[in-house]
Parts: sequence; C-alpha cells; structure tokens
Amino acid sequence: MNLWYIFSMKICLLILLLVSNLFLSCKDKKGFPDIKLTATKVLSIQSRWSVINSTHLRLREKPDLDSKAITTLWKGYVLEVISQNTVSEILDDEEGYWYQVKYGGLQGWVFGAYLQFFDSKENAERSSREIKG
Repeated sequence: MNLWYIFSMKICLLILLLVSNLFLSCKDKKGFPDIKLTATKVLSIQSRWSVINSTHLRLREKPDLDSKAITTLWKGYVLEVISQNTVSEILDDEEGYWYQVKYGGLQGWVFGAYLQFFDSKENAERSSREIKG
C-alpha cells in the first residue's frame, strides 16, 4: 500500500473516533435543542390524478402566473399530480392552489382551480373520455 492511502485511512479513522466520541459524550445530557419543523401539506396518497376542465391550461416552470410557460395543455388531458403548493391564491376570480404535475414526459405547475381530481388513473381517464365526448 502506498503512504498516501495509509495516511488518508488514519485521518478518516481519527475523524470517525472524534465524531463518535462527541456523540457518546452528549448522549446522557438533556441539553439538546428542540428542533421544530414547519408543517407542509402532503398529498394523502402516493399520487393523485386530475383532468383539465377548462379549454386550456398553461404548464409553467414555477407556481407563478408570471413564470415561463412550458406548453399549453388542453381540456380533458389527464395529469399526474406530484405535489401541491401550500398557499391558496385567487387568479381570474378563481381560488385554488398551484399543483406540480406530470404530463407526457413534461413536468411543471398548473393552477388547480381548473382541475378535477381523482383517486385513480382509471377514474381520471374515464372522466377525460366523457369530457372529450
């Protein structure tokens, strides 16, 4: 083995010992700070599905009306919902949240006031067929 390898292994071992010693010395102390995490909205199921119920909807890079549009999505398109923004907004007299969605290999944000939500892809596709009629 070369000297550099042996030296680096000794340094790694020393760092590991120092960190573990620090952890063990703090283990019995009650002075740990309270860590409070902010609450975030999480979808109740792994993935949700939606169908666009307006004539068209812009897929945007960010959850903002001024954000660059990636493409235009049309009435009846089925979208997989990935996440939901935590702040409700009013746009064009419609209240809703921004949703991060996937469609046809693209991913972006759409305003949710123009979506109808479903718990399964099959139900969303059935609604899409009815909308496109």
